[in-house]
Amino acid sequence: VFQGFREEDGKFKQEISGDVRGLLSLYEASYLGFPGEIVLDEAKSFARTHLQEIYRKAETAMQEAKQLARALELPSHWRTRRCEAWWHIEQYREDSTEGMDPALLELAMLEFNMVQLVYQAELEELHRWWKKLGLPKKLGFARDRLTESFQWAVGLIQEPQFSYCRKTMTKLTCLINVVDDVYDVYGSLDELHLFTTAIQRWDAGELDLLPEYMQVCFMAIHDTTNELAHHTMEQQGFNSLPYIKQAWQEQCRRYLEEAKTFHNNGGLDIQTFEEYLEHGRKSIASRIVLIHTYAASGETLTKEAFNFLDSHLWSTLWIAHNFAPC
Repeated sequence: VFQGFREEDGKFKQEISGDVRGLLSLYEASYLGFPGEIVLDEAKSFARTHLQEIYRKAETAMQEAKQLARALELPSHWRTRRCEAWWHIEQYREDSTEGMDPALLELAMLEFNMVQLVYQAELEELHRWWKKLGLPKKLGFARDRLTESFQWAVGLIQEPQFSYCRKTMTKLTCLINVVDDVYDVYGSLDELHLFTTAIQRWDAGELDLLPEYMQVCFMAIHDTTNELAHHTMEQQGFNSLPYIKQAWQEQCRRYLEEAKTFHNNGGLDIQTFEEYLEHGRKSIASRIVLIHTYAASGETLTKEAFNFLDSHLWSTLWIAHNFAPC
């Protein structure tokens, strides 16, 4: 497709350098390329250079200037869709041309506000759950990231019908943050061995072997996981507990490996960048997130699908590789 915009010598045609809308489309599309797609890399460089020049010289209308500034800051598909939706609504409302349809604007605003009400109700419910759980109060060292976790869940799953999945993802992310802090910040190596063993056995009857703060953490994971498993059993008659439980067990084993490395280095985080990426790739919670997302999605659950996630673990490792530097 992009070859049609190039001269015989391979350079992009100069006549498109003044087409703002065309350049914007070309620039946005260039970010969808894979590594090594030279044509898209050249398209990105060409479009960015001319868009920056147009913006610098103020050679476009105010409406297009805002679009230019926003696109050059961050391509649209890197942003959350709900935030993008409101920005476009605002731009459409400011559009003074005859093409603006008031009925369409009203419909867009109505839809946006209705979905916002769904989000607000979900966040209120999650706040009650988080307060009742009491982890921030009982574990003062751990991160209290409920609102941020919910925003992340909304960024992944915007559609209002996936309310249960968003709430599940928020709960999972909150618990992952707490458990990560237990392993990285607070727990001694002996305590971390005990906690990891408790998670592997998944037996609440052995809580007396754990320090009090770990008992609280274990029960939060145990109860939240069982709640999700009960939901899938009630909705579909499918027992998802073995898969969810296994994901937590694997995650805690990886956290323990990372903690051992840290303690073996005398409490110093001495590693090369490549080693940091490798450890991060293993301990980042991509697999457990995928397992929980599928279980809570409302899609038909099957053993084959859960096994597929395990047999295609390489794909989750690529996701983890991208998240590790964050």
